[in-house]
Amino acid sequence: MAEGAIDVDGLPLTDRERDAVQRGRALALSEIAPHVAVREQSGAALPRSVFRAYAEAGLMGLEVSDERGGSGLGYLCKIGLAETMARTCLPSTFALNLAQGMATRIEREGSQDQVRRHLPSLVRGERIGAISLSEPGAGSDFSAVATRAERATGGWRLHGTKAWVTNGEHADLALVYAQTEPGSGAAGIASFLIELHAVGVSRAADVPLIGGHAIGAATIVLDGVFATDDDLFAPPGQAFKRALRGITGARVHVSAMACGIVADSLTRAVDHGRVRHSFGRPLIEHQGLRWSLADVATGLEAARGLTYSAARRVAAGADATLAAAHAKRFSADMALSGVAACMQAMGGVGLRADLPFGRHLAAARIVAYVDGTTEMMRDRIGADLVRRRGDHPNPEAPR
Repeated sequence: MAEGAIDVDGLPLTDRERDAVQRGRALALSEIAPHVAVREQSGAALPRSVFRAYAEAGLMGLEVSDERGGSGLGYLCKIGLAETMARTCLPSTFALNLAQGMATRIEREGSQDQVRRHLPSLVRGERIGAISLSEPGAGSDFSAVATRAERATGGWRLHGTKAWVTNGEHADLALVYAQTEPGSGAAGIASFLIELHAVGVSRAADVPLIGGHAIGAATIVLDGVFATDDDLFAPPGQAFKRALRGITGARVHVSAMACGIVADSLTRAVDHGRVRHSFGRPLIEHQGLRWSLADVATGLEAARGLTYSAARRVAAGADATLAAAHAKRFSADMALSGVAACMQAMGGVGLRADLPFGRHLAAARIVAYVDGTTEMMRDRIGADLVRRRGDHPNPEAPR
């Protein structure tokens, strides 16, 4: 069956964490799976009701401490949940995780006042969070943020346009990054908690996409929006560094989701090959098909190995920058080729809109862009190779 058992044995999860992953799987099957094809065809964002159901399952506060209303579980549980839920719909999983991550960051990095004002409603799913990094002219080059934060009496005035904001269509609260000192680059970037129903905020859905509509991407325009000093989340000099730390963990999370869509595609392709016959034999008995799906299985296991290894480094508080780059680069390429191979194994059936192959294929393209493009990951890995050779030159190398 395509909706198979949870397979996260490579992660050292506690019984409580495995139970949380199981709840996430059950929620995906009950709240997302029955409607995902219709929502995708209509271009609809994930509805607020699913965010509330996620919260009621104890998942919106997954990493939030017990004393603050959360589940107090770890990052490895988040990775297992990501892979498992993405089997049903990667964009929905991405949207839910981003909201969950917003709650986690507020507890860990926010002031006592910010925790008091925002955390309870986010954990309960009453409000939805968003993180606003990208702009029309600043995507992968995060230091090029052009949104301005200008000093005003008692706070700041924000001016600028944010693009590709996940959950932007209906988010209530956003973590917005803005430049406080033009020309200073990363050193001048600060972050603010902005109420998206405030005066001066407007939004519009982004341009039509080929898929992945559940992420609710939107453009948010800030026209002199006022943020008090109490809304300053990270001051200049700290915001950029914090964001980079968060992106490392997010890259591993995206890699886990890539594994999820390939796992679902592979299971469906194998099941189809067992029941569909060609030239008097089940399709799966034809060597060409078996070898094609065997390659997918090997790629999936390799991607899981890289992803789980990077996840363990993140969970241990070790430097996971390079490990995350390896995992995301490999998983992105693996997802695109793996889903395509499984779709090919289905024949014309793979084109059916009520089956997930088209959605998974679009999701694989999303994986190649979010939280750092595949090209950026290659550049990161390549730069490390140059650095290491500089530290340890080979005396026998030709000069």
